[in-house]
Amino acid sequence: MIAVLAALPAILGALAGMVPAIVQLFTLKAQNAQQLAMAQLQLQAQKEGVALQVDLANAQADIRQADHIYSFGSGLSGNKFVDGLAVFVRPYVTLVFFHLWILLEVFMFIYAVNSGYDLGQLVKVLWPDETQAMFGAIIGFWFGDRMMLRGQDRMAATLAVTKPTTTIVKGT
Repeated sequence: MIAVLAALPAILGALAGMVPAIVQLFTLKAQNAQQLAMAQLQLQAQKEGVALQVDLANAQADIRQADHIYSFGSGLSGNKFVDGLAVFVRPYVTLVFFHLWILLEVFMFIYAVNSGYDLGQLVKVLWPDETQAMFGAIIGFWFGDRMMLRGQDRMAATLAVTKPTTTIVKGT
């Protein structure tokens, strides 16, 4: 028993010397977990930054393309009639075809009513899928060609910002 009591200070001294090393181990583990979390956050920020740069480049390319497409009409000829005619050509062609379509639809309606078509058949004759597609293309051209080109795609930066991300940190 005396031998155990004599050895007790030596054992307690050895254990007391190990306490700072154990505390240092836990501190190092917590610091490593924090550094890993910071590295993951920095990586996420870099991904979002790259997505934003890609979206910005795409938007600038769209602007340059639109500028190039319409550059032919940017300079004035000096003749007001020629300048007005140059601006009016595309809307005029659209209006002519629209009025031609209305005329054909009126004649088709009269013919269908005189032939005894019911309302369901009349709708199929006057508003087929092809006509719907044509109107969609015209409306898209005049009012939203960029959105139709992109379809349902959202910009990557928007997705990166709105997409919820979780960071799991294994720690102490």
